Amino acid sequence: MTYGIYFASETPGESLRQALHDLYEVPPSLVYVGPYEALNDHPGPDPIALITPREGPFGQELSGSGQLGQLVKVSPLELARALCRAARTRALMDEGGPAPDYWFLVTADGSYGRVMTDPDSDDLTILHAMEPIAGAPELAVVPPPDWARTW
Repeated sequence: MTYGIYFASETPGESLRQALHDLYEVPPSLVYVGPYEALNDHPGPDPIALITPREGPFGQELSGSGQLGQLVKVSPLELARALCRAARTRALMDEGGPAPDYWFLVTADGSYGRVMTDPDSDDLTILHAMEPIAGAPELAVVPPPDWARTW
C-alpha cells in the first residue's frame, strides 16, 4: 500500500509525526521531517515515512509505503482522516479515478469528499467541491460530469 497525502502548508510536520506516534505507535525516529535535499544527511535509521515541504496550499507531503502500512494497518483515506482530526488540519489525496485533477479533500473533522483542483496549476489549488463536504461548507459545489459520477 502506498501513502501520498498532502496536508495544508501551515500544518507543522512535527505535529504529523507526533500524530503518527500517538495514533499508530510509529516510532518518531522512523519518520523523516524536512526537505528532500537534506534526507541524505538524516542521522537516524532509514525512515519508513517522509514528511516533506512543497509549494502551494497543500505543502506538507506525507509519503510512505509497505513498512508504514504494516504499522498503521489502515487505508490511505483512513490515515488521512485520523491525522487530519489529530492535527486539526486539511489534506488532499488522490481519489483513485482516471481524472488527474480530482482529489479527496479531508477536513479537520475527518469528513471528506471529492474536489477538483486547478488543472493549470501544479500547486493543488482547489477550484470547487463535487459534492457537499460537512467540514468545508464554504466550498462551492459543482457536480462532476456524467462520466465521473460512477466512481
